[in-house]
Amino acid sequence: MARDPLTVLARLRRLEVEQARRMLASQREERDAAATRAAAAEEALRAEADGSPADYAAFLPRGMAERERAAAALRRAQAALELARIALADRRAQERAVEQLAELRAATAQAEAARREQALLDDRAGRLLAPLSSPTEPV
Repeated sequence: MARDPLTVLARLRRLEVEQARRMLASQREERDAAATRAAAAEEALRAEADGSPADYAAFLPRGMAERERAAAALRRAQAALELARIALADRRAQERAVEQLAELRAATAQAEAARREQALLDDRAGRLLAPLSSPTEPV
């Protein structure tokens, strides 16, 4: 028996939505890790500022570089998260379009079946009424 292409497409769309959800969750984790790293870099700069000025002067270039790397990683993670959100929305829209197509196909099939049934009833009624409408006696 041949598979219905619309059923196969609906399954594919569901799998794509699930994959996009997993990607979104992964990107959230990466964003959270990047935010933690950025906060730690900021905290390290503040903590070193409380120490001796000589130590702070030696630490400052490395601390600022780490803060900038962490901030850049956070920006990239936020951008990737936004792309994952957009991808999920797109996949959901595609999934919904297939669902709507399936609903339209089912409604069309149901309407066609009702039309055929009505035509069959009309045909049978016409056959039953035909003997009643034919003249039996000449006037």
